[in-house]
Amino acid sequence: MIAGARGDAAPASANEALRASYDAFPYRSLPFAQSHPDRLATLATLFGVVPAPLERCRVLEIGCASGGNLIPVAATLPRSRCVGVDFSSVQIAQGRADISALGLDNVELVHADLRNFDGAGEQFDYIIAHGVLSWVPREVQDRVFAVCAEMLAPQGVAYISYNALPGWQTRGAIRDAMRYHANRFADPVTRVLQARAVLDFLAESMQSDKSAYGSSLRDEATRLRQQPDFYIFHDHLEEVNEAFYFHKFMERATAHGLRYLGESEIKLMLTHDLAPNVVAMLSRVAPDLLQREQFLDFLRNQMFRQTLLVREATALNRALSPERVLGLHVATKATGRAAPEASPDAAMEYHSTHGSALKTRRALTKAAMSFLIESSPLAIAFDTVCAAAASRLALREVPADERMGLASDLLQAYAVGVVELHASASPFVLEAGDKPVASALARLQAARGAQVTNLRHEWMTLDDTARRAIAWLDGAHTRSDIAALAWPGMASAPARAQADALIALLARHALIARAE
Repeated sequence: MIAGARGDAAPASANEALRASYDAFPYRSLPFAQSHPDRLATLATLFGVVPAPLERCRVLEIGCASGGNLIPVAATLPRSRCVGVDFSSVQIAQGRADISALGLDNVELVHADLRNFDGAGEQFDYIIAHGVLSWVPREVQDRVFAVCAEMLAPQGVAYISYNALPGWQTRGAIRDAMRYHANRFADPVTRVLQARAVLDFLAESMQSDKSAYGSSLRDEATRLRQQPDFYIFHDHLEEVNEAFYFHKFMERATAHGLRYLGESEIKLMLTHDLAPNVVAMLSRVAPDLLQREQFLDFLRNQMFRQTLLVREATALNRALSPERVLGLHVATKATGRAAPEASPDAAMEYHSTHGSALKTRRALTKAAMSFLIESSPLAIAFDTVCAAAASRLALREVPADERMGLASDLLQAYAVGVVELHASASPFVLEAGDKPVASALARLQAARGAQVTNLRHEWMTLDDTARRAIAWLDGAHTRSDIAALAWPGMASAPARAQADALIALLARHALIARAE
């Protein structure tokens, strides 16, 4: 129920108020796969940059909170150097406790105001600023760009996410409505409750409105009702939440000596979803890359961007070439379906979890996709994929043109989201031994709750049985031990079968660590 206000104390300053709000109402710190150095290195490679090897890279995260995004990176790249900076002392303390519990010595969380952070003169191969730029005052925004300009290594890549226009205008209207009512209250919990009451009011009031505006407002309000309290509070009730047109973002980046590399999701840079006549007109209206990106935002009503930047002097080659796939690793979560024809050269169609598809008749590509689907979600070196496909076709060797054809097909599949490309092999296995080892971070998180980070840098929820059993996947317990502990009182044979099935499931969810 929407309530009346009690009054509200004016903050000493926008930055101090922001700091206090994060200390009092911490933001849940989560992994974000699009910001992982593996993703940044992959995109850099495809656009002709030679990025730092992940095994020994230097990573800086701006606004690291309690390390939910950075600590998993450090845990899976033990020879890397990871630094996070955040102005919430509460969240930094939480992250440091996790680092200590995990025994990590390659990650450091720094409690500091970004405006005063100099990085001790260090340069970083990958800089991450997720969920920061739109939510901080202008002077801190400027410092985000300045840090990237000052601390990015010569072949480094910076990732900056931000709310984008024009799409964010509808969401901004809902934010304004929530703030108009809820910010009259002093207590953060009450403010969130009152903001939710406004969302209920908007969603229900627009049920019969068939206009484009009414439908848009209703859909956004309905979506926001499903979000957790910390998201409502920090993403929509804070004083600052600024959305940017892409060209305005790039003006500020360019002023700091930074250059556009691309987007963390490459399909947003491409035009597969547009009609041919629209693509032709777009080429005439916006022949320049940055102009095209801005017009794509207008066409798609883009509301969020994850932009990658490099130094101005960095040489780029934007012509996507199959040759660059040869040194990468490939994974898929797609499914395949045969065309009606029964002949050996029948087409196969592969569908991503998001609905995009790739169709091919190439025998080598079909064999490779079959291998990748069976191995899902492992990221496997291209040469290994090619060799496995050749073996399935009983080929003693793969002709150069066929090998390049496979690379070209996989590049097209990547562009539409049917396969993933990775800069390195997966840090997990599908086949666990008799003494399986689950991710140490997942074991630590499972001791606190059902949500854990897997080794694909994804957030997932365990059921009660998996949460209980994962504690014993520590390399000291055999499968029989795990069966007896997790299913006490059950006969040994069925208990062992249950344990084997659970371990196989956890492996498929990327939770069983690869032995070093």
